[in-house]
Amino acid sequence: MKRLWSVKHSSGRMTEKLRDFLGISPVVSEILIQRGYQQPEEAIEFMRPTLLNLISPFCFCDMLQTVERLSLALERKEKVLIYGDYDVDGVTSTTLLYKVLIDLGLQAVAYIPHRQDEGYGLHSEAVERAAKAGVSVIITVDCGVTAVEEVELAKTLNIDVIITDHHEPLKVLPKAFAIINPKLENSGYPFRDLAGVGVAFKLAQALLQSLGNDETGIHSEIKLLDLVALGTIADLVPLIGENRVLVHYGLRQMEETNHPGLAALLEECGLRDKTLKAGQIGFMVAPRINAAGRMDSARAGLELLLTEDAERAGELARQLTRENQSRQETEKEILAEAISLLEREPLPRVIVLSTDHWHHGVVGIVASRLVERYYRPVFIISEDGEEAKGSARGIAGYPVLEQLSTQAHLLTKFGGHKQAAGFSLPAKNIKKLREGLNEQALAFDETLFQEVLRIDSQVALEAVSGDLLRQLDLMAPFGFGNPGPILASKEIPVHSLSTVGKDQSHLKFRFGSKGELEGIAFRLGERLNELKDKLTLDAAFVLDWNTFRGQENVQLMIKDIQTEANWLNPQSVHEADPTAYQEIAVTNEEIEIEWLDWRDLPQKEWPIQYNQRLWIWDNTGCMPTLRLGNDLASSQHTQGEGSEEDPLNQDEDGKVNQSLGLVFGLPLTEEDFREGVDKLRRLGIFRIALAGFQAPLEERVRQRCCYIAREELVQLYRELLAKSSRANPFRWGTVLKISAKEKAGLKVFEELGLIRCLGGTDEIVLEWIPAQSKLDLESSLRYRLAKERLDRALKFHNQLLVSSIQLKKLY
Repeated sequence: MKRLWSVKHSSGRMTEKLRDFLGISPVVSEILIQRGYQQPEEAIEFMRPTLLNLISPFCFCDMLQTVERLSLALERKEKVLIYGDYDVDGVTSTTLLYKVLIDLGLQAVAYIPHRQDEGYGLHSEAVERAAKAGVSVIITVDCGVTAVEEVELAKTLNIDVIITDHHEPLKVLPKAFAIINPKLENSGYPFRDLAGVGVAFKLAQALLQSLGNDETGIHSEIKLLDLVALGTIADLVPLIGENRVLVHYGLRQMEETNHPGLAALLEECGLRDKTLKAGQIGFMVAPRINAAGRMDSARAGLELLLTEDAERAGELARQLTRENQSRQETEKEILAEAISLLEREPLPRVIVLSTDHWHHGVVGIVASRLVERYYRPVFIISEDGEEAKGSARGIAGYPVLEQLSTQAHLLTKFGGHKQAAGFSLPAKNIKKLREGLNEQALAFDETLFQEVLRIDSQVALEAVSGDLLRQLDLMAPFGFGNPGPILASKEIPVHSLSTVGKDQSHLKFRFGSKGELEGIAFRLGERLNELKDKLTLDAAFVLDWNTFRGQENVQLMIKDIQTEANWLNPQSVHEADPTAYQEIAVTNEEIEIEWLDWRDLPQKEWPIQYNQRLWIWDNTGCMPTLRLGNDLASSQHTQGEGSEEDPLNQDEDGKVNQSLGLVFGLPLTEEDFREGVDKLRRLGIFRIALAGFQAPLEERVRQRCCYIAREELVQLYRELLAKSSRANPFRWGTVLKISAKEKAGLKVFEELGLIRCLGGTDEIVLEWIPAQSKLDLESSLRYRLAKERLDRALKFHNQLLVSSIQLKKLY
């Protein structure tokens, strides 16, 4: 089916503001804004990720008691079983936690169930075997949050179960000793999208910070990030927030990995000693580890990552390559058969296919391929006698796990995410599952099943350059949740076109009047005859480097190509405000604000009508907040003037009194002021009073702007230098959290290349890097932004405090 192409409207002035401050292409600034990074500080934190932004593992409510339990296990020399999963996320989670526990001196054993013989998750048989082997603690990684009965069995056998998982929990939770899962409603952790290996890393962080010493301490955290990056990329969690930081630094660590098995695997993929990208790991490295679990047992992948023997690592890497090749052949056969089955009849809304001879370990990949081809949710099932196991993959707007749960009465077991899930069921129920899912799908609008290609920016071919690609690379690592920006050009001149690849399955283009730009379209070889005689084409593509004989040239990686693209008119999307109050739709965005000047009035003289609804943008605390202020309104009047039983604030005619907005306290920055006015406008409030203004201490303004003065930076520099002269790397901070201002200074020094963070959250480990030449503070975007914000804030304060202020010019 031909895709529709869609591109959002330009953000205009906001794009120019971001472009000018960061010194970047308007294409890049527009993409940043479209992805939610509208303010310079947001864009800087995104484009320059730092380990200093990692969240404390002790935000997890159950983390402290988990550390205490494992500390007791260390003291008592108890046996601890790490129970994982057979995919890359599970294997890396198991490897990481096993290495940390062993390094800390615990008696740890690692176990991964066999995909075919045991299936996913914690099993009763494994729990019973663990009890017979003398295990006192089981730590699940990348599984366990649905293992209610198995955890209950473990308790009867005197085994404490600690669950670390990232899958969606069911209504009933296991009664485990502790559950560390960011998707729990009361997890305490502010970032919910960690992969299983990310959650395991958080436990490792807590253990290293609590039980580590100079040899096995915080500084070893960074050496684990290659495993974290591998599992996170493979599991297709969003590469935003903390995941982005972990993968960014994990890829760097992978380039100099101290894990012989990972080094051997990179060598086998031809990636050793190269700058690594998330896409290479996802398409070349991860599938080799996955192949072991899919085709036989994941234990070969686990052994590879655990071994310290380089020779054995090489043998295992070659073995995984052979298994991956076998997996590819099996996948190809199943895909061909699935396509043949599908094309006999009209395409259903939800594809549900099954046979008794498909390899269960590969059906998930085949499901993904079918989604790419047909843009339908796909459920592929492998039958084994009276039982069957399946994998599901979804499309945007179709929540796989939620839809699967509507058929729970037909299933034996199921679990997963919005876009992917696994399940098992009696084979006799497959037909009912197919009918049930397709009946449920009728509730979705038909447009859901029409694929729309989201274009990040429409550009002229002349704008495609190495400089543009270098700027776009600052947005990497790319992957799920942060895809490589898709650009589009209309009517590109086609110089030449041919098929390439082993089966002539790919298309190779030369674009431009002289063929100056190369393009490659994977798996589109079948469209050669359709496109070969066209003089111009519309192309959607991402940019990448093509390295040949030491030379790097820009290459277009084609996502879609049409003789004439079908463009979908961009629709304005209303983003719901996350605050708890009810918004009132603003029908006329051009309504002018009526400003009221109460700056010099004491509170008791504010002319507020009784029962008038009052919304206050309060700037007197640490951070500005929006709240209802009827308590203030009531305090202006004596008791008996009205009834407390008048919640709608109605007047004598039964009409609701016009709401009033109040900017209370001098906003510390212009951004604070505008944010408050925007929130009031969205509530339908256009009468806004200014009150309670007085000049704040400049130190408060500096803190709000995250500004640290040059003199303070000099002092911090001297302290860091003194610390590093005694030991390098060195610890910085205490059990008390590092202040926001101090962290801002450290980020500036990191930008300037003076320090490198090696791990930690409250207390961190830093490596000092002596400057090779004189440094310019202005070269730090963070310092420049904070300085500019402070200057702008102080100027804005002077404007707001002037008695003759022009209120109409405020907003």
